[in-house]
Amino acid sequence: MRIATVLRNGKEYGPKHVERLHKQTSEHVPGAEFVCLSDVEVPGRIPLKHDWPRWWPKLELCRPDVIGSGLLYFDLDTTIRGPLGAIAGVKDLTALRDFYFPERMQSSMMYITPDAAAVAWEAFTANPNKHMRECVTREKWGDQGFLESVWGKSVQKWQDVAPGAICSWKVHCKRGVPEGTSVIIFHGRPRPWEVE
Repeated sequence: MRIATVLRNGKEYGPKHVERLHKQTSEHVPGAEFVCLSDVEVPGRIPLKHDWPRWWPKLELCRPDVIGSGLLYFDLDTTIRGPLGAIAGVKDLTALRDFYFPERMQSSMMYITPDAAAVAWEAFTANPNKHMRECVTREKWGDQGFLESVWGKSVQKWQDVAPGAICSWKVHCKRGVPEGTSVIIFHGRPRPWEVE
């Protein structure tokens, strides 16, 4: 299994955050290959090829030389705290259901198949600047708005594949982490290292 993340080195994220996620994946998915698309030296580095801003480097996961036979992606502000079980066995295109807008897709954690990657890569690289300009509305926000527009709304959702295994820190952890949670998604503030 290939587990991937992305780091464009900057003010908020750096190599220590990649090392943190790598340690967690090594502990809970022994033997998995860990890769990080990055512009700096980090564990499992695959160099970024494009200078896309903000979260857009995530689209490089769909590069033909990166996707392989499929990959499991986590944002750097994710905490993996338990066995991945059903998550690690997924082989179909899967993303999160947005925690606030359940009719929308959220891209903090995805399993990307080669076919889905090819569709996204072809569409995005045809005109990256156009897509980055267009994906600024609540209905079509950022990389996840773009990916949902090319993959459609029928993307399998993690919450259905592995019920109770994934939670949002902001939505589900106000009274502690729910029992059975293996993955905590920290979308926005606080970051996991601010509460660990």
